[in-house]
Amino acid sequence: MAIYEHFKITSFFLAALCSLGAAAGCSDNSKIPEDEKSAPTLSKTEMEDEAWHMEELYWEYVQNIDTIAYKTLWHEDFIGYPSFGDGVSDKSKIATWIPDLHKDSDLKFSYILHKKASNAIEDVVMVFYDTDYFWTDTRNNIVKKGTYKFTHTWKKVDGQWLILGGMAALKDQWAFED
Repeated sequence: MAIYEHFKITSFFLAALCSLGAAAGCSDNSKIPEDEKSAPTLSKTEMEDEAWHMEELYWEYVQNIDTIAYKTLWHEDFIGYPSFGDGVSDKSKIATWIPDLHKDSDLKFSYILHKKASNAIEDVVMVFYDTDYFWTDTRNNIVKKGTYKFTHTWKKVDGQWLILGGMAALKDQWAFED
C-alpha cells in the first residue's frame, strides 16, 4: 500500500508540473508585434551587411536622380545634419541636394564609396564611410572632385531599413590620414 500511495503522490505532482509547464507555454503572445514573432534573428554581421547594402542603394538613387525612391529610405521622424545648409534637416528637405549634382548637362556625376566602419547595437546599425564625388566631361576627364564623410543610423521598421539620423560633411583634405 505504501508503494501505491507514493506512486499516486508522485503521479499527482508530475501531472501538476506538466500542467504548469503547458500553461506557461500558452502565455498571451498577442502583445508581441507580428513581425517580431516570425522575424528571424539576424547576426551582427548580417545586420551590418544589410545596412551597407542600403547605403549602396541610397547612392544608386542619387546617381539616377530618383528623389522619390531616395525619400523612402528615411524615417518619418528623421533629423540629421546634412552637408548642405547650415543647420539640421528633417525628411522634407533631405533630397534637395541631389538635382544640383546633375545640373550641368555637360558633366557626368560619379562617386566611389569607401566603407570605414559599421556597428550593429541591438536593433540599429551605424554606418561610417567616405564618398569621393567627381564630375567628368565628354572626354572622361575629371573636372571637379571632392570627398565627403557620412554617417547614418539605420533601423529596420516593419521589415524595411530606414535612416533615423545622420551627418555629412566635406572631408578635410589636410587632415591626418586614418
